[in-house]
Amino acid sequence: MKTVDAKGKLCPQPLIMTKKALVGMDENETLHIIVDNESSKFNVVKYLEDNGMQVEIQKNNNLFEIYVAKKGGTIEKSIPEDYCEIPTESKGDYVVCVKKGQLGDGDKELGKILIKGFFATLSDISQLPKSIIFVNDGIFLALKGSIVAEALKNLEAKGVEILICGTCLDYYKKMNDFEVGQVSNMFDILEKMTKAGKVIYP
Repeated sequence: MKTVDAKGKLCPQPLIMTKKALVGMDENETLHIIVDNESSKFNVVKYLEDNGMQVEIQKNNNLFEIYVAKKGGTIEKSIPEDYCEIPTESKGDYVVCVKKGQLGDGDKELGKILIKGFFATLSDISQLPKSIIFVNDGIFLALKGSIVAEALKNLEAKGVEILICGTCLDYYKKMNDFEVGQVSNMFDILEKMTKAGKVIYP
């Protein structure tokens, strides 16, 4: 049995890895695929089922283990990149706009503990935000070495768009230091905020 370890991989990598492994396998051989987020599980399973494969899914702590036996199907002719979708039921109609590097206006050390807990918990709730926007000194949470960098990577892997204010990065001279997300501008940020059902300011 072959194994595809796609933990931490963003779409379309888990799909491409899955196709490559299946193409190189013998008929009836079983492939074991490991992913660590809901969107990758959703995409890989849909890809396999749409191409004539039967799958078995097991959840082990924070990991999804997918088993598929190569039996006929149309995998060789498939285009895995076409399956980079996020299940709509996992996304809420809201965005999160982060304006500072802590949660709340009281003690700063407590605020840092709370903001770390906020993002760690956010990735586990049933309705993820469409986008997370970082402005002003909130951008420091998206920089290298941030206390929430891993949580943000996890959210991004689940399909949450992370936008960082480019003007703010320039102002603080941090343009080359962001760890996660993409540089954005005020037009795009306002588009996301005005089209969202609501905006949360932690």
